[in-house]
Amino acid sequence: MTSPGPGREPAPLTVAVTAGDTITAEGAEAYLRGAEGVRVVDWGAWDRADIALVLVHRVTDRTIGWMERVCKETEARGGLPILLVADEISERDLVRAVRYGLVGVLPRREVGYARVLEAARSTLEGSAPMPARLVRSLVESMRSLASAVQQHGTDLSGREVDVLRLIAEGLSTAEVAARLNYSERTIKNVLHEMITRLGLRNRTHAVAYAIKRGVV
Repeated sequence: MTSPGPGREPAPLTVAVTAGDTITAEGAEAYLRGAEGVRVVDWGAWDRADIALVLVHRVTDRTIGWMERVCKETEARGGLPILLVADEISERDLVRAVRYGLVGVLPRREVGYARVLEAARSTLEGSAPMPARLVRSLVESMRSLASAVQQHGTDLSGREVDVLRLIAEGLSTAEVAARLNYSERTIKNVLHEMITRLGLRNRTHAVAYAIKRGVV
């Protein structure tokens, strides 16, 4: 994530928060309300939010239901990105969550609220925080789903395919840029243009799309 720099305020951020228990929800909201440039809206006021934050110990059908509702009620505006903070999520639920707008996962045991806020901001700038093991799990799931589908040709450029292949390996935007000898801004622009052109939700969906096309 790009630092605001000396004398610069962070970009305004509006967050809708829910959690598996009241204490966690109240703690997250209290921290975020005290953070510079952050506004917290009620869960359900998704039309006024930039991102939805979900904090749970373990992802359950109830958690997925929250995400599904967010997806359905924000579909007209192109969906709302969802950042998940959790310790346990199954492969099946990971795939379902991505379909409903999940853009990042943080391990609950390993992060504090400051890291969560940093991740929320970087997510809106094009990053997708997710442990490498979950990226691999998602990729393998999508490959399995697409195994019976035969596709010929692709509407992805060679550079786009190169970027998506590295993201599928779990590399960050900065690491992809270094590997391909481009600037990080160029990689972000490639992803943004591709996601917009193809009508995809986020870079995770872009990887899934490339897998279905047989190029990753």
